[in-house]
Amino acid sequence: MLFSSDLTTRQARILAFIKDQVGRTGRPPTIREIGGQFGFKSTGTTRDHLKALSRKGYLLLHPRQSRSIELKNAVAMRIPVVGRITAGMPDLALEETQGYLFLDDLMPGPEKTVFALKVKGDSMKDKGILEGDMAVIRKQRTAEPGDIVAALIENEATIKTLEKNKTGFFLKPANPAYHDIHAPFSILGKVIAVVKRF
Repeated sequence: MLFSSDLTTRQARILAFIKDQVGRTGRPPTIREIGGQFGFKSTGTTRDHLKALSRKGYLLLHPRQSRSIELKNAVAMRIPVVGRITAGMPDLALEETQGYLFLDDLMPGPEKTVFALKVKGDSMKDKGILEGDMAVIRKQRTAEPGDIVAALIENEATIKTLEKNKTGFFLKPANPAYHDIHAPFSILGKVIAVVKRF
């Protein structure tokens, strides 16, 4: 699942749980159901997380209702995850829905801008990013070390892993045939998904 950078890990998991429940049952979970899922001992803890998600624009809360939660952006696009498939020897795949891949997470919205770049070259092959792939990027000016980012060097965009050492930030390829990039650069955004066509 892909999550927005303004969420804590716990908030992202709660939001994913709410989306999954809405997607599977057509209605949001209750506050007690959320608390039970995450092992919260009081409803106050659950309410605090929900209020934070509401402040950040992900939920609408309706007090005094049993199912008081409403997703601000309704689940529009989803693909059922029906199991796993072996990439080696053949295995029988039984169609039993285990969750959903929410494509809404890749869609632009009022608080996020998403764009795509077509990958050229093989400098990120060890991360599974290959020539011809489409990199989906969330526009942002900062990132954390270890994030895969789209960066601008002079007038050319590139995708690399952002790293940091004693001298500062640099860009690291995922192919030993290429050297680290220490030239000045600016971050265009963080790679949140890679789309491959076969």
